[in-house]
Amino acid sequence: MSNTTSIEEKSSIASASTILLIMDSYMIVMLYITGVAGAVLNMITFLQKQLRSNPCATYFLSTSIVDCGILQVFLLMEILTRFKPELFTLIYSTRVWCKFGNYLTFVLPCLTSSYSVLASFDRFCASSLNQTLRKYSNLKTCRIIVISIFMIWALFGLHVPIAYDYILNPITNAKQCTVLTSSATAFIVIDGYFFSLFNGAIVPFMLSVFGILIIHNVRMSRRRVTAQVDGENQSRTTAVANRQNTHMIKMLLVQVSLTVVFYMPYIVLYLLSFYRKIPGDSLSLLLYIIFSFFARWLFYGNFCKNFYGNTLTSVLFRNSLRNQCVSFLLHCSVPLIPRSIFSTNTHTN
Repeated sequence: MSNTTSIEEKSSIASASTILLIMDSYMIVMLYITGVAGAVLNMITFLQKQLRSNPCATYFLSTSIVDCGILQVFLLMEILTRFKPELFTLIYSTRVWCKFGNYLTFVLPCLTSSYSVLASFDRFCASSLNQTLRKYSNLKTCRIIVISIFMIWALFGLHVPIAYDYILNPITNAKQCTVLTSSATAFIVIDGYFFSLFNGAIVPFMLSVFGILIIHNVRMSRRRVTAQVDGENQSRTTAVANRQNTHMIKMLLVQVSLTVVFYMPYIVLYLLSFYRKIPGDSLSLLLYIIFSFFARWLFYGNFCKNFYGNTLTSVLFRNSLRNQCVSFLLHCSVPLIPRSIFSTNTHTN
């Protein structure tokens, strides 16, 4: 009886895994399409003159560019190999992917996480009542920081193309991408533990802290503005800047909240696998498999969410996007007037 029950449980787990794999195939396609479309529209919107002078918009633009790259490296490659299995060996069994592909999978998520934290820090400075902190929120400083952070992560991740390569595993008698040096433990700590800890715990914690501080600053600023009656002397430029800052703060707080929520299942799953807490009984194992797919979808969804959060949150963002779309449609719909109708009869009798 127990053998029959065990076989039925294994069959149920196998069936559930098959269904989840089918769902996963469609889910990653949906995430890729919505993510790339959102990232492109984000870039178009934040490149407008109305927004690009805001330092927070520069961080959002940088995040969108990196997110678009992540979707190509993670999801596009997986979609290609999922629907064309013969491409799996051609892509993942090459030295190019072993070195450059793994380099991108390490650097890009860390880069987009860093830009999100920097955007939070920028809004914290912009919303602060401290004049010294507000000076840090400017376009020149923002551009320097964006380039500096890019260079730091680009250099920090160079250990991947340097130390990793395809070598023959004497146990399995098959080639695998692994560390060439003898100090493999250090690379496992950096590429595994540090990567997951930074993106799954440190970044959400910092985003939460800055989010709370921003809310505190906004409340303090509102009290100060209410106590002052100086509206008629306020310049129009300052009013527009304050309006932009308010919308940027709204968009950022929504992104911060979603990032924290989307990353939590990922870090929980990593900690379970790190401490080898894989459940033994069938029901717990089935729930673990379902949770693993759910955490995976949320992890990828974190790189697809920004545009839709911005659209739902900010009227300024929606207006900028609508104006850009209208301008594009008008440009495309302008009829080409034949040159002949402008020609005049120059012959006189």
